[in-house]
Amino acid sequence: MRDAIRTWSMKFVFVAALAVAIAGTLAMAGMMGITITAAYVSGANGLNPSDAGWSKATEVSIPINRFIDYVEGGGTMGGMMDCNTMGGSLSRTLKVKALHNGSTIYFRYTLSDATQNAAVTDTDLFGDAIALEIPYSRTGTPPICMGSQTAPVNIIFWRGDLAAPQNIVAGGIGTVQVSPDSASQNLSRYQAYSKGVWTVIVARPMTAASSNQIAFTRGLSYSIAFANWNGSNTERNGRKGFSSWHTLAVQ
Repeated sequence: MRDAIRTWSMKFVFVAALAVAIAGTLAMAGMMGITITAAYVSGANGLNPSDAGWSKATEVSIPINRFIDYVEGGGTMGGMMDCNTMGGSLSRTLKVKALHNGSTIYFRYTLSDATQNAAVTDTDLFGDAIALEIPYSRTGTPPICMGSQTAPVNIIFWRGDLAAPQNIVAGGIGTVQVSPDSASQNLSRYQAYSKGVWTVIVARPMTAASSNQIAFTRGLSYSIAFANWNGSNTERNGRKGFSSWHTLAVQ
């Protein structure tokens, strides 16, 4: 009986160790959370929401399941706040598709929102916004709130009142800035709001225009996270909902 227990125990330890090893390998490969596949579609014009290429892209639902309020909190959490482990619970869903044509990559968002906030005309009005974040290292899990000095991130930021999305660089809380070079402000968008739903498409060349952008390369995977600001809830800056880290796979 003791030999049987010992044998079973050894098998259990082996299986547990194997599971940990597999999980570690997947994490190192960037395969975490939900995988968003950027489908390759030759000749696709993803800024056209009716383009046939979108039928080749698989839509996934990304939970925006945490909320942080760095604005109303007066910054009391300080620059060391780690949103990987902090933040209250939230229940929103951002539907995401991605495709590319070999030269331009497109991210398509569908978001339910009871109010359209696309005009920031006063100090107490705030725009609906969505951002994606990718580490400059391509993989890994830096602090999800704007990375850190040793693990900076590249952010593609759309807001309903802006003429074009913005390329943003950050190396931790308090360091966020629109990248200063004009070359990296090479983004375009489609946006529409109808019956309580935003449809947003953001486009960017796959090659990096400067060191302030990451490059999207076929066959590679990237860590990716998302944030959402609901303007009607006075959300802006550090008052926002955000996701966990997920994976972008570029075909």
